[in-house]
Amino acid sequence: MVDSGQVSATLRLSVGEIRLAHPMTVPAGAVPATAVVPALQGLVNAVVEAAEQRARDMGKAVSCRKGCGACCRQLVPISRTEGERLLAVIEALPEERRAAVRARFAEAEATLARAGLGDVLLDPEKRAGKTDRELSAAYFALALPCPFLEEESCSIHPERPLVCREYLVTSPAELCAGPNQEGVAPLAVPKFSSSARKLQDDADTWFPLALLTAWSRTRSADRVMRTGPDWVQRFLRQLGSK
Repeated sequence: MVDSGQVSATLRLSVGEIRLAHPMTVPAGAVPATAVVPALQGLVNAVVEAAEQRARDMGKAVSCRKGCGACCRQLVPISRTEGERLLAVIEALPEERRAAVRARFAEAEATLARAGLGDVLLDPEKRAGKTDRELSAAYFALALPCPFLEEESCSIHPERPLVCREYLVTSPAELCAGPNQEGVAPLAVPKFSSSARKLQDDADTWFPLALLTAWSRTRSADRVMRTGPDWVQRFLRQLGSK
């Protein structure tokens, strides 16, 4: 259905044990990829809710709660598309809050540089010789809070990255702070977030959320425009290619 420049449809998906019929609304005309991020956020939310329900049916419960910010000290890989949207989120903040967030990003960048991780995490070629586990462990050892973390809670929760939405645990929350994540039981959720990495680029590209402002200084100025349905179809094709 097309209404006021937007297209609505029901997306039917079957991923593993999850069956989903999810309504989506996206711009009908040519837009940048960032314009369909809200629709992708809604889709991931629906997938996660279905995974949570399946866990409850099996007698398990998600233990994540507001104020438990251990996972907000993990390496959070985000896509170019989400990075561009988050930069706009920062710019839309009131001046005082925007300055505080930017200061925290600058502090995170300096911390990663001192640890010898800054250039490595921003350059895919320098990451080539290291496994994701090695990079994640080195990052987590720094106990570096996400620049959006305030009072142990996400200050941009409605706009949080897709990968953050997908990460929930059914084990005791206190285990998440352990250096080796021993005993942590993540909820089984299909990882739609990785499909966003190829939304604008053919390569599987990502960078750490904590280096968002550092990435912004060297990001590509290319601005591809597609219709909302075309962006969604491109996203879904990445799901099917896994």
